[in-house]
Amino acid sequence: MNPTPRIWTAADVMRVGLHTVPSTMPLPDFEQELVAERVSGFLVVDEGRLVGVISRADVVRQICAEREVAERTSDFYFDDTGFHEAPMESLSDIADRIGERLETLTVGDVMTRQPWTVPIDMPLMEIAGKFLDLKVHRLPVTDDGTLVGIVTTVDLVRLIADGRYVPRNGLAS
Repeated sequence: MNPTPRIWTAADVMRVGLHTVPSTMPLPDFEQELVAERVSGFLVVDEGRLVGVISRADVVRQICAEREVAERTSDFYFDDTGFHEAPMESLSDIADRIGERLETLTVGDVMTRQPWTVPIDMPLMEIAGKFLDLKVHRLPVTDDGTLVGIVTTVDLVRLIADGRYVPRNGLAS
């Protein structure tokens, strides 16, 4: 008789002891944290409470939005003779405006608020489905509403690559 295959859950693969960032962190500091920690995103925690998720993709989305605004607007200024418009004439002008704007933004300005979470006992097959349905790469793990870890798409790939995961049908390719 074949033993019942193990049902893997978030608890089996989640990472604990999380490195988180506050919503008040300036974006340039956030970028330095990504490089230092060699990751592509973080959970955002303020006063011990999960308030969002931020990834490099969120920053890229913001850069695209800033570029669109910069391309469509001009600099307006006022002097002794009245209001004047100085249209952006080069990509360098646009890039300068975007860079100046990004220097003033924080993690809280670009993060995904109220992120999706998964319970600690959720089966990995359901978590994998959530990754696909929600088009995300990281899901915070909670236990009775308390943040206890994170599961990422890389965690699932690592589980398979390490040979630890055996499909329910018992077939391994």
